[in-house]
Amino acid sequence: MSDRALTRLLVASASVSAFAPALFGGFAGWDDRALVLDNPALRGLDLAHLRAMATSLLGGVWIPLTWLSLALDRAVWGEGPGGFHLTNLLLHAVTALLFHEVCLVLFRRLGLRAPDRAATLAALFFAAHPLRVETVAWIAERKGVLSGALWTAALLARLRAHESPRPARWQAASVAAFALSLLAKPNGLTFTLVLLALEAGLLRRRPTVAGYAPYFALTAAAFGATWHAGRSAGVMGPSHPASLAWSAGQALYGLFFYPLMTLWPTGLSVYHPPRPWFGTWSWPLAAHAAALAAVLLGLRAAGERARPVAVALACYALALLPMLGLVSHGVAHAAAERFSYLPSMPLSALLGAGFAAGGRAALVVAAAALTAFGAASWRRCAAWDTPLALWTAAAEARPSAYSLANQGALLARDGRYEEAVPVLRASLALSDAESVPHEALGIALSRLGREAEARAAWRAGLAAAPSALLKTLLDSSLAVESHDLGLRALRAGRPAEAERRFREAVRADPGLGAARVNLGNTLARRGLLAEAAAQYRAVRKEDRASKEARSNLEQVEAALRRVR
Repeated sequence: MSDRALTRLLVASASVSAFAPALFGGFAGWDDRALVLDNPALRGLDLAHLRAMATSLLGGVWIPLTWLSLALDRAVWGEGPGGFHLTNLLLHAVTALLFHEVCLVLFRRLGLRAPDRAATLAALFFAAHPLRVETVAWIAERKGVLSGALWTAALLARLRAHESPRPARWQAASVAAFALSLLAKPNGLTFTLVLLALEAGLLRRRPTVAGYAPYFALTAAAFGATWHAGRSAGVMGPSHPASLAWSAGQALYGLFFYPLMTLWPTGLSVYHPPRPWFGTWSWPLAAHAAALAAVLLGLRAAGERARPVAVALACYALALLPMLGLVSHGVAHAAAERFSYLPSMPLSALLGAGFAAGGRAALVVAAAALTAFGAASWRRCAAWDTPLALWTAAAEARPSAYSLANQGALLARDGRYEEAVPVLRASLALSDAESVPHEALGIALSRLGREAEARAAWRAGLAAAPSALLKTLLDSSLAVESHDLGLRALRAGRPAEAERRFREAVRADPGLGAARVNLGNTLARRGLLAEAAAQYRAVRKEDRASKEARSNLEQVEAALRRVR
């Protein structure tokens, strides 16, 4: 086997082995159900389903190629998670191999020392890093790993066009791959700017209008489709305060977050909450701005020697630009690990080139770092096994109202009410602006028999974050309480009070059949037969199996006929 074949085998093996536990994981729950399991467009490959995939704006994105890939998985593997995970893993391995070829072309053209070794290390740093786990192990993030493979293929084809005797074919392949990547996920909108930075800044090629026009046209079309999809679904808009300070803070924080996490990946989480200083003109914002200015000034002072580093960092920033939060989309956040998939490539290239140029000691350090990263990726995959595992890990790594609310709600859903209550209270202590923790806390308390506390939780929720479910839960609880008080009054020989309580219960929850039956019984005893019959009929309309309502209705109707 040739050295090149061995290198490819090494990169592919690292890509698969680091994330192998994901193959045995389940659906993580965060969009997996809505986008994959319950998505009607994925349930067939006939013309009607293909049309649904082509027009779907589910999730606020237009990603027809991703829907097609998921539908193919479903057709081949069925509805179990294993097949979806396998495709994600294979796509990641393909991306790593393509990235290796990109690095090989660039490093050789730049005349780098040991270009083959540098390209291999760069591909391994990209392939095995734990920042990739979210993209690879999350089924609903198929869009990220699929678009990443196509984006990298577009870049490689463009580089091949510069050294091929038939550049037009490679150029056409590059444009086609870029178009397909945008149909999978539009996170590669700045591909053309990355190309400009690489070709003009690093390869010293003069850009031409004809060479770049197709890319800019595709970018404009994809941006328009993305904006329309986000606005139509209501996910593109004020997820965070619309202020310059917030956008500047999130963008500056993101620029430094991903390189630091690349070097020292700790505190990984599915959700990184906004920093407390976002939205304020504060010293952390000034510090981040000063750090950015220092980096830029340092690169300028270094001059021509630092050109490759400067271009790599420019490519990183340009690739990250659509995900920096300048336009809000979805839940407010400080950063998201999946956003690092494409921007991590120039960072990995810098690591590979740096370690390859450092001699034997540097290679030992690189091997140790890669081993540690691969082990961390292996362990991190466990967080994506189940929804509860995902949000428990998130709450432990980056405690926030959002992560604790999701963890507590899932504990309550699983019947672990005693565990859910303190988690949900902790979420509300951080923020009471969302209805989910109020709803779940009340449900958990109610199941534990603490009805008064449950109603207090729901009332607090209606005041802080009103929702239809909160009102329904509170009304239902009040109805049950009123019905119980009515039964007590009836047993104590206070029929007037009992009737009043039963009426309160019916007003609070018209669907509480027991309250209607008992109200009908009290009305019948008072001789109000027509009103009693109306209550029994209402129960029968909702519950045909209610024997008591049917028997009582028959007796009352017979009595009404005798009266007439």
